[in-house]
Amino acid sequence: MLNDQQERRRYFRITDQVAISYRLLDDTDDAETGVNMNAPSAMVAQLENEITASLEILRSVQPQVHQLLELYNRKINLVLSLDESLSEPVSDQIKRSQQVNISACGIAFPSNEQLKPNQKLLMDLTLFPSNISLKLAAVVIGSHLLDEPIGEDCYIARADFVDITNNEQEVLVQHVIKRQTLQLKERREAQQNS
Repeated sequence: MLNDQQERRRYFRITDQVAISYRLLDDTDDAETGVNMNAPSAMVAQLENEITASLEILRSVQPQVHQLLELYNRKINLVLSLDESLSEPVSDQIKRSQQVNISACGIAFPSNEQLKPNQKLLMDLTLFPSNISLKLAAVVIGSHLLDEPIGEDCYIARADFVDITNNEQEVLVQHVIKRQTLQLKERREAQQNS
């Protein structure tokens, strides 16, 4: 069995722009973080996983059809993320776009408050450009003061995702791989143009 440090190293980490909000959970909220496989968000994550796999097969066979279907999928994800009737808000915070460091097992993000190790969070993330929305439980592993504040955010918090389903984790893995590929491509093009 892998320990936590080995588990974290199994996944690539990227710096990426995501929309994020969170709220602190207390001991009475523990039941709320349990995974409900019939919840709309869990079913959407499972469908997204299946759509992504099918689109990858289609990419090499029919690139134009792949591109069109991927655009439709993004559009549907955007509509779902705007439809608040599908899920209750995770927090009173306004979800805002921030640069984070993310992997399939955790996240580091700017915060306006210093979070304590082992505090539990319920996080609401929207991944770009797919507009996939994920609601994930997390445990704070550390928080420290930034050298320079980012707007109102004076701290950087690191948290591990907990009770994450295989489908949610696969959505994160696919997102990280796509974003990393795009970032490497952009870097190569920038070097060729300079």
